[in-house]
Amino acid sequence: MTVRNIGNSYMVDVSDGRGGRIRKMIGSSKSVAELVEQDLRVKIAKQIHLGIYESVSTTFEEYATQWMERKKKKLALSTWRDYRSIMDLYAIPHFGKIPMSRIAIRDAEDFADGLGDLSGKRKNNICVPVKCLFNDAKKRKDITENPFSEVEKFREEKVFTDPLSIQEMRLFLETVEPGYLAYFFTCFFTGMRPNEMLALKWVNVDLTYLKMISVKEGRVQGIEGPPKTDSSYRDIDILPPLLEALKRHREVSPPDAFHVFIGPKGAPLDVNNLRKRIWYPTLDKCGLRRRTMYQTRHTFASLMLSTGEDPLWVARMLGHTSTEMLYRHYGKYIRNRMRKDGGRFLAGLQEAGWSTELPALPPNSDSTAGLRQT
Repeated sequence: MTVRNIGNSYMVDVSDGRGGRIRKMIGSSKSVAELVEQDLRVKIAKQIHLGIYESVSTTFEEYATQWMERKKKKLALSTWRDYRSIMDLYAIPHFGKIPMSRIAIRDAEDFADGLGDLSGKRKNNICVPVKCLFNDAKKRKDITENPFSEVEKFREEKVFTDPLSIQEMRLFLETVEPGYLAYFFTCFFTGMRPNEMLALKWVNVDLTYLKMISVKEGRVQGIEGPPKTDSSYRDIDILPPLLEALKRHREVSPPDAFHVFIGPKGAPLDVNNLRKRIWYPTLDKCGLRRRTMYQTRHTFASLMLSTGEDPLWVARMLGHTSTEMLYRHYGKYIRNRMRKDGGRFLAGLQEAGWSTELPALPPNSDSTAGLRQT
């Protein structure tokens, strides 16, 4: 049994006499926490002596508060905020005052079923921190079973790529507000993710010697941190048209600008504002079909592959460790413009002495007669 200081509060942590733990956040008073500990000690001793256990256990809300406090130093701040939001909006209102030891599989299933009309991907994302909480509780022996262990993942809708054609991309760039031309020019000519674009700094853009963009950060919910994956750390070749666009953009940018793409007040662009104020209105003005802003990345990949660029180079530019992702998402765009697919096979037949032309059939042969009858 113990009283522990966590942040600005004290927590009572005691064994319930049955292999579980009772943890309660008391507040900022250590003396009050010690009184609560003594009261629990007496209560549990009576239960052990009499063999009658009352329903005393840490509630989900209390446990979630403690769990989030522990995770604060282990998670990226943007991820922690997302988890906190999920707990506040979904998990705590559902489980709330229910003791952790009493939450059963049916309660977990009711929680998942109660997420309503949200997309499968969003439902799965909501369940992630809740499942993690119960996994941690089981590892720490605070509960005996994880009620979410039997809850199946929701089916996620397939994400379709909807890239712009070269003509559509050109129309968009000719139509977009001049102040945002460099941003979208960079999107289309590098395949960078929106969060990578927002975090890009001039110090990571070499317009003179190597002519490269070094991706080292991402910006999510206004917070900058490491990129999505280890392979997302990469150097991107600046193609000649983009080089000229970025040079012009640098000339009109404030000399002391830290980020490459900033708003009127000098702060990094906000992705939601950019999507609503610039991306969708420009598509509408061009008469183009509405699609997500992430399609700029798909546009880069599809155009590069369809014009015969090396898939390995495209994968490196996008931050993929192999071409597997390219073939899965962009396979239909991969073509060698010097020949049709199957050209090497046909060339092999010719080298082996095979003719690529079909032999002529006799005019009244049985085979042609059979075809006519069919």
